Amino acid sequence: MNYLLFIYFLFSLTNLFGQVPFSEDIETESSNINIIRNSIYKVYKETYKYNDSIWYSVSFIDDTTQLNTEGWKLRNGRHLGIWKEFNREGELMYTWNHDKHTCIVNPKLFPYHEDLKKMKLIADNMIIQAYGREFMDKHIIFNFKCFAYNRYKIKYNWSTDSTWTEDYLGSWTEPLKCKPNSFLLRYEVRLNSNDEKSIELGIYLDEFGNYVPSADDWTNNYGFEKINITNKKFIINKDYAIEIAKLNGLLETDNSKISEFLFWENFKKQEYFNGQFRYYIAALIKQEEYSKGAERKGVINRFQVFVFNPWTGEFVEKKKMKSIREWGKLSGHSTGLLNDKD
Repeated sequence: MNYLLFIYFLFSLTNLFGQVPFSEDIETESSNINIIRNSIYKVYKETYKYNDSIWYSVSFIDDTTQLNTEGWKLRNGRHLGIWKEFNREGELMYTWNHDKHTCIVNPKLFPYHEDLKKMKLIADNMIIQAYGREFMDKHIIFNFKCFAYNRYKIKYNWSTDSTWTEDYLGSWTEPLKCKPNSFLLRYEVRLNSNDEKSIELGIYLDEFGNYVPSADDWTNNYGFEKINITNKKFIINKDYAIEIAKLNGLLETDNSKISEFLFWENFKKQEYFNGQFRYYIAALIKQEEYSKGAERKGVINRFQVFVFNPWTGEFVEKKKMKSIREWGKLSGHSTGLLNDKD
């Protein structure tokens, strides 16, 4: 067998038994191109050097003329404009307009999708009842993070008690496998409507649309804040907050070490009213590196944090907080902000 026949033989085997993942990088004068091929898709990603633009296109590997999805992104991952997704048969699955925040699915391919739409209306109304229509319009974005489950009890041999468990069935953009009986919706809460940064508001519902305290309440942003003011919208101003923070001890330092963001203070009670929104001005004051043995390392970032009520603009308190990032050969983890009692 000569060399060319041998190459053809290997190529044929690859197509027959599944393509080995392959990545190719190409640099042009104006962009960097990355092409990935695996057993299902060909992924084309072109990042432009002189503007914040990425062209992203996915086709099926066995017929690269058959489009799966394509569109424009920013470097931070945010999608722009209209994206469509097609299945292998060329059927349109959904059309997602990221600028207008609409996502319309093909009803023929998405059974039980009406259940998701119904639960979104219920969750929308919960937010409006808690915070008002103006807050919903100005501070809330729904990016179709809506997930469906079958929740049921199971009994294990090693226990006399039954335990709740759940099977994942699909989402707003994934056809459901069967009729669900529980739902998780995740909204984005932004300090201002044009902010890129946001925090999560999670709402877990049963099959009747009743609010269910989530088992994730200890670590995630679920539940609502009990507000006793009439004008329910965030009015805090960054420049004002920094000036007040300086009056209360914020050190004049490198501005790159000062960050500001909306934060959910979790009460960890697994109740409907389970926390409160706060606005943080955080100044990085110290970094400490540490080691655990020869292969595991970490860093502790310590912050001076000035806390404001975003509803009123009132300065609430100053406190010490920290975040920890640790990594090793096989694993790593990081925390969010934690109270610093050291």
